[in-house]
Amino acid sequence: MTDLNTELNTPAITEIPNELNAQTPTMAFAQLQLAAPLARAVAEMGYESMTPIQAQAIPVVITGKDVMGAAQTGTGKTAAFSLPLLHRLMKHENSSTSPARHPVRALVLLPTRELADQVAQQVKLYAKYTNLRSAVVFGGMDMKPQTLELKKGVEILVATPGRLLDHIEAKNAVLNQVEYVVLDEADRMLDIGFLPDLQRILSYLPKQRTTLLFSATFSPKSSVWPAAICKTR
Repeated sequence: MTDLNTELNTPAITEIPNELNAQTPTMAFAQLQLAAPLARAVAEMGYESMTPIQAQAIPVVITGKDVMGAAQTGTGKTAAFSLPLLHRLMKHENSSTSPARHPVRALVLLPTRELADQVAQQVKLYAKYTNLRSAVVFGGMDMKPQTLELKKGVEILVATPGRLLDHIEAKNAVLNQVEYVVLDEADRMLDIGFLPDLQRILSYLPKQRTTLLFSATFSPKSSVWPAAICKTR
């Protein structure tokens, strides 16, 4: 297998620290001009002012740029990547019942089933007033219910690496139309030893895509992650 450091060159990425600098004003969600169904869901959930990671990440992700963000759990980073991705995916929204009209467009990878389930629940809440479909796959349970969900077609797929590879090998998950890939809790992915699995997964994705990387402890100056996961430009 080709090493990712040679297969995927390090692009120009936007690095986002865990706290706002003095020049970054506090922003309200109403200022984002999200698609109406998303704005409705956000308002219904009581979101008003953005957290630091949201204020810096969301406007950048909406433009389609790659992002590396340092953010602890509980800082609102799920919304920081989910809302702008859903906003950009609204162009693909449709009410067709055909699975072919709902290919995977965004892939969110997390290290544990608990985190994957939490993120998937949040995504469903944000997308509740849209026709965008989402699903979550993780180990420790029967693959059959997950397979049924995947066969229906989903635009947003949340997954742990090992179980996703099981579905790829079973031809339940096709990733050749993915436009966005998110690696959340990336430091834990390395600690657990998921890099080889991530290499395999990324080999199934289009080279041209937007990559979002969030972690609690990595240094954005580290050469490991940018070279390993970002797309070729």
